[in-house]
Amino acid sequence: MDRSDEALPVMPMATISVTEDMATCMRLHTHGWESVYHHEILAKGLAPDDLRTMLTQRLRWAQGTMQVFLRENPLVQKGLTAGQRLMYFSTMWSYLSGFAAVVYLVAPIIFLCFGVMPVDAFSIDFFARLIPFLAVNQVLFFVAARGRKTWRGQQYSLALFPIWIKACTTAAANVLFGRDLGFAVTPKTRQDGGPPWSLIRPQMIAIAALVVAAVTGLIRMFTGLGAPAGTLVNVAWVIFDLLILSVIIRAALYKGFTAARSRPTKRLPRVKTPTGGN
Repeated sequence: MDRSDEALPVMPMATISVTEDMATCMRLHTHGWESVYHHEILAKGLAPDDLRTMLTQRLRWAQGTMQVFLRENPLVQKGLTAGQRLMYFSTMWSYLSGFAAVVYLVAPIIFLCFGVMPVDAFSIDFFARLIPFLAVNQVLFFVAARGRKTWRGQQYSLALFPIWIKACTTAAANVLFGRDLGFAVTPKTRQDGGPPWSLIRPQMIAIAALVVAAVTGLIRMFTGLGAPAGTLVNVAWVIFDLLILSVIIRAALYKGFTAARSRPTKRLPRVKTPTGGN
């Protein structure tokens, strides 16, 4: 912080967003500064210990990111390299996935309940494009994560769709119409009060609708009203969606981190040394 010649170009902290760290970093990059990965741990922070706290934190992150996107779109900022533009833009537009998630969840429900196909295409044409897309996505996750598990992150990416939608709408209202966004500081202690079911009501409604749709689709199939192939594919789709959304229930029931009890150490066997000692 004493190197004022580096801080002054951004005066000294970007205040256009509630995620000032990302906004400041992007401005530094536009001024020609470079960032590198440092492998040593220099500071430790507290991670959310309950779902209510986590939702508060993720909403603020998403709101701030969308503020930067609407005020200083990286695609038109001078000084950024092509890679930097792409990286910042991918971070920002990813929160728009909340709207796509609604379509993704509703599509199998509409088919199973009403027989309306979500995509007007022959099965071969559809799967010839879908399967390679899904496979390349998983390969990309594997390469980028370098062996680390990414399934939990993929679950939260879809399961938090109401947060992403709220972030986009509130950030747009703030930037375009001057509505107060507020700054919700992440609580540093666990928030008690039982599972916050009211905060995940949209996800619970989606889970219930998917279950009802699967049952309805199977009934339609056995009574001759639904095509067997399409029904089974969409039921599998529903099961996959339920598997993803189940993480939000697990998070709501999470009781917090508890340190594992120390286990008694096992005594090592006594081995005689060449000198006869133990």
